[in-house]
Formats: sequence, structure tokens, C-alpha cells
Amino acid sequence: MTIVGSTGDPMKTVNGDAIRKESREERLGIVEYTRFPRVAPEQRPRIGFTRDVSGMGMCLGVDDTEPIGSLLRITFRGLDGRAAQPSIHRVVWCSSERDGRYWLGLELLSERQERFSPELDPTVRTGDAANA
Repeated sequence: MTIVGSTGDPMKTVNGDAIRKESREERLGIVEYTRFPRVAPEQRPRIGFTRDVSGMGMCLGVDDTEPIGSLLRITFRGLDGRAAQPSIHRVVWCSSERDGRYWLGLELLSERQERFSPELDPTVRTGDAANA
């Protein structure tokens, strides 16, 4: 696996993992994402999945590469399919896999994101039935 950072150079790693400023939590979640700002109809929403998340960003598995430095509008989908508050992220690294897929390292930019939870946490119940 090749990891390329925002400078175009490989990122420093320890035992194959990129050095991080904040701890991450392994969490599988489904997200819908688009380029930001979306300026053309062919920039349709696409689906990706998280490998891990932190308060500062996430690692996202996708089918198509995104340029380093580009902005993405990310919307988490809960287990019930409902959308969470969208947030804006910057692509800070990209790595390719043998199967043709990509991992994107994303940095959280917008301040209104609520730390990637309760929609992703299967132990948190939402909706009318949970509050009854």
C-alpha cells in the first residue's frame, strides 16, 4: 500500500500506520459524498464507507480517487437510512489498493459536525419508538 500525503510525499509511518495527532476509533459506517462545491450534474452523490473515525477526520473507502486538497461534502447514513448533518472534509492523503479501490484520509473542516456519532452507533436508538 502506498500512502501519499498532502505534500505529494509519502507520509511518515510507524509499523505501516500513518502518524496521527488524535486517537482514532475503528468504526464501519456508510456515507454519501460529493465534491464541494458541487457545480455540475455529473458530480452525483457517491457511496463510501468509513474504516475509522476521530474528532478530526476519518478514513474513507471509495471506488474513485479524489485529488489531494479537494473538498468533499460528507453525509453519514444511519442504520435506518436517515441522513445526519452534512460536514465538509479535505482530502489529505490517498492510497490505492490492489483491487482498484482507494482509501482517502479526510480532515474535518466544518465546525457543526457532532463528532460522527449517534447515527453510526448501533447502540444508540433514535426515532419515535426509542423515545416512547
